[in-house]
Amino acid sequence: MIVFLKKVRVKTVFSIFQPVKAEPLELCYLKSVLNNMNAKSYIIDDLFNIKEPVNVTPNVIILTGYNVAEKEIIKEAKNYKFKFPNAEIIVGGVHIQGNADSFHIEEIDYVFHSQSLNTFKLLIEKITSNDDTPLTHGVDTLISSRGTMSWNIGSKETVNGTEDIYPDRQLFCQNSHKFRYLEKRNVALIKGSVGCPYNCSYCYCKMLNNNHYIKADYNKVLNEIEKINADFFWIVDDILFNNRHDALSFIEIIENRKLNVKIIGYLRADFILKERDLLKRLRNAGLADVIVGFEAISNDELKGYSKTTNALDYPKVISLLNENNIDLTALFMVKPDYGFHDFRSLWEFIKSNSIDLYTISILTPIKGTGDYELLKDKLVTDDPRKFDFMHLVQKPKLPKWIFYTLFYSLHIRLLKSKRVWKYILKKQETL
Repeated sequence: MIVFLKKVRVKTVFSIFQPVKAEPLELCYLKSVLNNMNAKSYIIDDLFNIKEPVNVTPNVIILTGYNVAEKEIIKEAKNYKFKFPNAEIIVGGVHIQGNADSFHIEEIDYVFHSQSLNTFKLLIEKITSNDDTPLTHGVDTLISSRGTMSWNIGSKETVNGTEDIYPDRQLFCQNSHKFRYLEKRNVALIKGSVGCPYNCSYCYCKMLNNNHYIKADYNKVLNEIEKINADFFWIVDDILFNNRHDALSFIEIIENRKLNVKIIGYLRADFILKERDLLKRLRNAGLADVIVGFEAISNDELKGYSKTTNALDYPKVISLLNENNIDLTALFMVKPDYGFHDFRSLWEFIKSNSIDLYTISILTPIKGTGDYELLKDKLVTDDPRKFDFMHLVQKPKLPKWIFYTLFYSLHIRLLKSKRVWKYILKKQETL
C-alpha cells in the first residue's frame, strides 16, 4: 500500500509575509496510523517544497486543506484521478467535515468527515482488502454500478475520548528550523482537545465532533512534548484551559516532571482575569505566549457574537499579561458595517493599551456554520479564496475602497512592534 498525503494550499495575503509556518499536523497523524499499518506514505506540501515522489504510483491519495482551498482540492482530485486512475482518492479535514456534500464528485471516492483516527484506519483496511462494503459512519462513499454513480452517506460520528495515537514527527525533525510563530522559531504543534466548549457564533470549532467537546489529557500532551526537540510548543487547542482545575493540573504535572518548556496557547480574557493569581505559576511552568480572542471592544458587538466576555475587562487583562511577562497576541475582528467611528475606536484601543502584536480580520461567515446559512443571501461572492478573513464577502456600509483603506491602516502600528521587527531581522538572517 502506497499513500500520498497532500496539504492543498492557496496563496493569501499572509503567504507574502508568512509570519506563521507550521507543520501539516493532521497529515502527520494520518501518517502515524499508516506507519502502524505498514503502509508506505509520503507527505506532500508545497509550503515546504515537498513534492510527490518520482516514479511512484499511489494506491491511495488523501487531500486536505482549509476552507479557502475548496476549489483547489476538487481540482487536485480531478488531476490525480486522471494521472492515477486506479488510485482511491480520499478528502478530509475540518472544512470538509462541515461541508461533505460539496465534495460529492465522481473523481473523489471517499469523503471522510470524522474526527476518529480509528475510523480512518478502518477505511484504509477496507481499501487494502478490496472490501466494497461502505462504512456506515464517518465516511461518505461513492458507489458505482452499471455506469451510474451515487453516494452512500455515512452517519455523523461522535468521538467520546482521546485516541492513543501520536503524530509522526519525521517532517518536523527534518524541517524544525523552518517552523515559526512570528519571531519564535523551532515551533512544534501539539493537539490535545477536540472541539470547543464555547458557542461563539462566528466560529465552527463548537460544531466539530457533533458539538461534543473532549478536553485535553495533559499527561498525554506532556508525554508527547517530552519526546520532541523543539524550542516552543504551540498547543493549538481552541482553549488551553477553561477552568482553574485544569490549569492547576497542567502546572502540577509540569512541576512534578521538572519540565523546561516554552508554550504558546489560546486563553480567554475572562479566564485570565478570574485566575490572575495563577499567571505567575503558569509563566514559570512555561507559558510564554498567549493568544486571546478579544474580537471587539464593544459589549454590544460581543453580545452579537455570543461571546461571553466583557470588553471593559480587556485593559486589565492586557496589563496582567504584561505584568507577568507573558507575550500577547491579540485577535480582533471588524464588521462590514463598520463606520469611521468604529475604526477610530479600535485604533485608539490598540494604541492606548500599547498592544505590541495583534491581528485584525474581517468578520466572515464560514461555510458550514449557522451564520453562513443566515447570511448567504447577502454574500457578494462565493469564491472560497475570498473567505480568508482579509476580504469583504458582504457589502460594506462604507464605500469599499474607504473600508479597505481604514482596515489596512489599522495595521500600520505593527511597524512599531518589537516582535515584528525581531521576526523581520531573523527572517533576513536566513535569506
